[in-house]
Amino acid sequence: MHSAGHQGFLRQTVPEYHQDILSYQSGLGRGYQRLLLVLGVFFVLGVGAFVVRLLGDGLDDRQPWGYYAATVGFLLTTAGTAPLAVIGLRAVRAHWRRPLARISETYGVVSILIVLMYIPLLFLLPTALNRKTFYFQGDELGTLGRIPGAPHVYDSVLFVAMLIGALGLLWASSRADRAVLMDQSGASPGGWRGSRKQWSVQKIGVGLLGGIYFVTIIGVISMFSLDFALSFVPGWKDAIFPAFQSLTGLQGGLATVIVTLYLARRFGRLEKYIEMENFWAASKLLLAFSLLWFYFSWSAFIVFWYGRMPVEQNIIQLMYFGPGALYFALSFIFAFVAPFVTLLWNSVRRTCGGPALAAGFILFGNLMDKLRVYVGTYSVPNDQINDHGLGAVPVAHYPDIVDILIVVGGISGAVFLFLWTLKRVPILSIWEMAEGIRLRVIRRFLRREVLVLGKPD
Repeated sequence: MHSAGHQGFLRQTVPEYHQDILSYQSGLGRGYQRLLLVLGVFFVLGVGAFVVRLLGDGLDDRQPWGYYAATVGFLLTTAGTAPLAVIGLRAVRAHWRRPLARISETYGVVSILIVLMYIPLLFLLPTALNRKTFYFQGDELGTLGRIPGAPHVYDSVLFVAMLIGALGLLWASSRADRAVLMDQSGASPGGWRGSRKQWSVQKIGVGLLGGIYFVTIIGVISMFSLDFALSFVPGWKDAIFPAFQSLTGLQGGLATVIVTLYLARRFGRLEKYIEMENFWAASKLLLAFSLLWFYFSWSAFIVFWYGRMPVEQNIIQLMYFGPGALYFALSFIFAFVAPFVTLLWNSVRRTCGGPALAAGFILFGNLMDKLRVYVGTYSVPNDQINDHGLGAVPVAHYPDIVDILIVVGGISGAVFLFLWTLKRVPILSIWEMAEGIRLRVIRRFLRREVLVLGKPD
């Protein structure tokens, strides 16, 4: 039982909700268009910066592309993992997921941009042959021990599977809602009749596609961090690193959803449907992920710190105290310290702004962590990646105007795709919110009214 909060929404019927959300969807006006225009301009500037970098530096040396690779890593562990929020909450049938469900899965369209940005990085990636990588292809293995196409083919298969899973999940989940929008505009609903069989197929499809996406996005983050970062630093042996990068994805994906949810409530006039309870529940998971961030990062660091072999000392300098010192300090502060201190207090968690503020800290900390990892690893010269260990620590590589435009343009392009898609699918899931309306009732308990929620199955 929950205390009956927003009486307008709690007493709303399904037809009233349908009409309200359809009116909202048709009311996206000049502010929405202006925002798309600004984001589009920054995205075009980012594309221009990419062309300048390509023509000026080519694809022979990795060092100029560190910030570009960091942008791909950041998008993977924020927008790329945002759909995992609704996938997990649907699995446990959490009622409070409903207002954030569509926001979460709509971020799947950003996978289009991620895959496109991934393609140029393939030309910077050497084969795994005779390199100390995940694929173990040394000279002693001979021809029979070689894995053909590694790592290019297998990484690309994972990226394509991620793209199919993301778009398939959004298509399956929004099919009924898109039929409602088409019917409202006088167009054909595209074969959707809302029969029992169609709803059953949709439920199965959403569950299967959600499972596929969960496996593929974790695989993509793990292999991207191994093949496009760790394998470039000779002597860097860290079994925790892929799991840590996946954890930053879980943390960053949930933070992305929370920040978007707050902006939709604050500027999208959706206070009736997005309430404090949604932020309160999400903040508990966000606090847990922040604590896990510290646990994983400390577990990886302590091995190098106590090992103190020459190669390990150079890796510590590269990733923590040398060229990457600034980025490490900022990532530690904003990915762990700031959100932990913010979310430690229940009085802060029980607000809308507190969890959103902590989520904003995490997004900035996530970006700093990706700059630390990819800018540092891409600064290792090409002719040293096959050495036994890192002989010398490269100098710090700070961004120029082209790097800044690439980072800003990539992030702007992701937000542009997200907002452009929200014009074509409702920002709140019509069928999922309607299901929640049918599963609740307000009853009197002693001297107050309480909300009683039912189970969907």
